[in-house]
Amino acid sequence: MQKIISNFESLSEEDITKYAGEWIAIIDNKVVAHSESFKEMYAVVETNYKGKKPLIGKLPEAIPIVLSII
Repeated sequence: MQKIISNFESLSEEDITKYAGEWIAIIDNKVVAHSESFKEMYAVVETNYKGKKPLIGKLPEAIPIVLSII
């Protein structure tokens, strides 16, 4: 469980905004695969990281912020 938390906390150290709306796989505190398609992302993990257990999740879409100066 601690390893999962450590991998998750490491996301704040990397600019993950570029992966908004995509599936990501994290191994050893690094994003090793990403795609809008789960199948495509997981195929990269299976091909390049056999035997590893990635933390996988889907990042939310970026939400635009509208500011108004009155």
